[in-house]
Amino acid sequence: MGTSQLTRRRFVQWGTAAAGATALVGFTGCASQSDDELSQTGGDAAEETGTWLTGACMNNCSCGSSRCLLKVYVEDGVPLKIRTDEEDEDSIEVPQRRACPRGRAQIGNMMSPARIKYPMKRKGWSPDNPNGEMRGRDEWERISWDEALDYIAAEMKKAYDTWGPKSILAAAYSDIGDTYFDQVICLLNAKGGAMHHELGTVSLGSWPVPEIMMTGGMLAAPDSLSIQDSELHFHFGNNWMANKGGNTAYQLDYAKREGGKVIIVEPWLNQTAQAVADEWVPIIPGTDTAFCIGMMYHMIENDLQDQDFLDKYCVGFDAEHMPEGADPKDNFKDYVLGTHDGEPKTPEWAEAICGVPAADIRRLAEEIASTEKVNFFAGQSTTKIPAGEMFAQAFYTLAMMHGGLGTPGNYASWVGLAEGMSAAPFCMAGDSSSGELNPVNPLKPPALSSVPLFSEMEDPTAWENIDYSECWQSILDGAYGRDVWPGGKHPLDIHVIYCGGYENSLNSMPNANAAIKAFRKVDFVWGANPFFDPSRQYCDIVLPVATWWEKGNIAWMNNSDTVYWADRIMEPLFESQPESYIAEELAKRLDVDPKVVNAQTDAERTYSSLAGAAYLTDRNAMGYAPLLTISQSDIDELGVEGAPQEGLMTVAEFKEKGFFKIPRTKGDALSSLPWAAFYEDPEANPLPTSTGKFEIYSMGLAATVNSLGFSTLSPIAKWQIADPEQGAGTQTDEFPLLLWTPHSLRRAHTVNDNVVSLREAFPQECFMSTVDAEARGIKTGDLVLMTSPHGQVLRPAKVLPTIVPGAVALQDGAWIRIDEETGIDLGGDPNILQAPKSSGQGSQSWTGTLVQVEKYDGPLTLDPDKNTPIVMPVGIEE
Repeated sequence: MGTSQLTRRRFVQWGTAAAGATALVGFTGCASQSDDELSQTGGDAAEETGTWLTGACMNNCSCGSSRCLLKVYVEDGVPLKIRTDEEDEDSIEVPQRRACPRGRAQIGNMMSPARIKYPMKRKGWSPDNPNGEMRGRDEWERISWDEALDYIAAEMKKAYDTWGPKSILAAAYSDIGDTYFDQVICLLNAKGGAMHHELGTVSLGSWPVPEIMMTGGMLAAPDSLSIQDSELHFHFGNNWMANKGGNTAYQLDYAKREGGKVIIVEPWLNQTAQAVADEWVPIIPGTDTAFCIGMMYHMIENDLQDQDFLDKYCVGFDAEHMPEGADPKDNFKDYVLGTHDGEPKTPEWAEAICGVPAADIRRLAEEIASTEKVNFFAGQSTTKIPAGEMFAQAFYTLAMMHGGLGTPGNYASWVGLAEGMSAAPFCMAGDSSSGELNPVNPLKPPALSSVPLFSEMEDPTAWENIDYSECWQSILDGAYGRDVWPGGKHPLDIHVIYCGGYENSLNSMPNANAAIKAFRKVDFVWGANPFFDPSRQYCDIVLPVATWWEKGNIAWMNNSDTVYWADRIMEPLFESQPESYIAEELAKRLDVDPKVVNAQTDAERTYSSLAGAAYLTDRNAMGYAPLLTISQSDIDELGVEGAPQEGLMTVAEFKEKGFFKIPRTKGDALSSLPWAAFYEDPEANPLPTSTGKFEIYSMGLAATVNSLGFSTLSPIAKWQIADPEQGAGTQTDEFPLLLWTPHSLRRAHTVNDNVVSLREAFPQECFMSTVDAEARGIKTGDLVLMTSPHGQVLRPAKVLPTIVPGAVALQDGAWIRIDEETGIDLGGDPNILQAPKSSGQGSQSWTGTLVQVEKYDGPLTLDPDKNTPIVMPVGIEE
């Protein structure tokens, strides 16, 4: 069937059928195709009668390279083909923003049979009898928008009037930028707020507070051109080719081709290590701290550290350079040498913990010390361990011992590459730095990296944020926090859960079995989303939300060096509505001014995005300039109020091209030297740390973390068993293996797990080493039961000789599919297994969850992922 024959009506009809899932494979396009190739993916290019639009990929793959360029061919309102960036000849100065398989499969995502088509109500729910135990099991019935909104408004009003705003959990993104896509959060704020699960971090691991306290918060990351200055790239936990799927691996490979050596320390020989690394160092998950300390012992023992740098710019390395008031015996050097505790942290000591041979530890330490310019990088997940701040401390200490931190070629960063574009937030919510309540969430006081600074709060008991990792168990227990908090643990009485803002919380946070119990416990659960994912499966009422492609008409930043124009690719399918409609309609029913919850019209929002698009002109001064020239005729065409401005290109040029990339040259104003003034005169230009220097010994870091009560941290980097039930050193006969959860090209976190072509290309498997598999009689393809203290998952095994023995991997984000008879998850979500452990600054500490893997011989079976039915609402007759 040629493309001209597939009308919008027929396309929508096709999308309503579950059988359409298989057909999606044929609709995922490729980049840089010839006309002949294009004819194989939907029609001869010479016969095209439609339009190519810009549809930036909105996956949140990872900072630095997400949201790549998509060009979508649309005919008769139907998206049929996808291309990606072909505009420029690919170069390190102006790279193509090529989409990975996740981006190229977006037609399959947007048109997935998992789309929620119309408002639905669970048959067993009524206002008088929630029948919560049937959530996730019940059948569904179609209802009208007015019915759904009336039900939701009544339940929300009941909760606010009876129990107050703390009775509502907003399981939805609530930071400033995301409120553009979920104005329901603005509605909740207008009604007095809601509880959020935002204490600590998810993506960032345990990095933010150590970076701030040890270095003053300046980012020592290379930009895409400066990375080539480094002679050695020493990376912990890097798999950019799967995590980001964009240009970062290309830029690292370029730096290698320019003469740099790449070493990757990682539990498995992943895609990036295979393609780019000169050396792979296999390590037991969660033991990077001991590995670094072992290397630093060898450096100290052989006087390989940059002592001049340490003496002049750092505090805490040795007894002679401790901060005022600190016990000289607590310095880092004496800890490593075992001067006072009688335990030298030798390479042999480290080998027993991390599995890296002592000879390799010595060799690598010498290679670091003998190389003038070293780029240290650590993936965010390396600190997703109990007291993960310990590794952050060790990582920065290693870089400081090498010397030259932040000078050309010498970097230490956990964000990969620093870039230079920006676009203004679309829903400004004010400034929370004044000490008043945070305007985004009135229940949440100002925070440093989502960490409550109780000592700076007028009323410390006002902190009302549940930490991510323990959220579900806290709801079940009726309390959260720690006894050491001012006033002790905080009571928690949740009656309503809202699942929105594209967040799939039930699926995305640890101890998902407890999440299911929490969802079944409360009085009312409602969700709004384009897709019927696990979070929406356990609701009482769900609303269909328009996707990114169905909203569009906005300038969108790439998070690096590109700003896109996102066209509206297609009209909302079925009965989908944007979140702004939902928020306004609920506002009317809750006696709130709709303009409060949605302050801008679509045209005003388009104008704000265009006027706010900016590019970074000087990284060190954080100087920005407008990107676009906006004429009065542009403003008049939109029908809004605004002021003309001068920029680098016109609005018409920007829309026609679909994007703008800032051309880079080596050594330009975007190249970063974050501590140049400090190095020139440390006394006159101190760092914004407590001592004005780099802090190897950081009392502020320890005090901040320890005040939360999640774990006990030393002011210096140490190896310790921070949790007796999790991580290396705590394995038992019942649970002898350590779990870690790498990213998959099948998904961006949980997004895209409804796309059949990606499910076929990247099956969800239990990765395990040959050693562990042979001991259990397991071969590739065998069904294995993965068991932890928190749940069970059934998956096919993938046996590899390139995984460190003693550890198993299950890639993050797979959609939960519980077998109600056994309680086993057939979807393969690692959060069914992962420990609900908050640690340090409230960070998740999931890496190193204890598990057992056994060959499965029970009654359950698994079809290939491409054939496995996506969970659909039962009871709806099409």
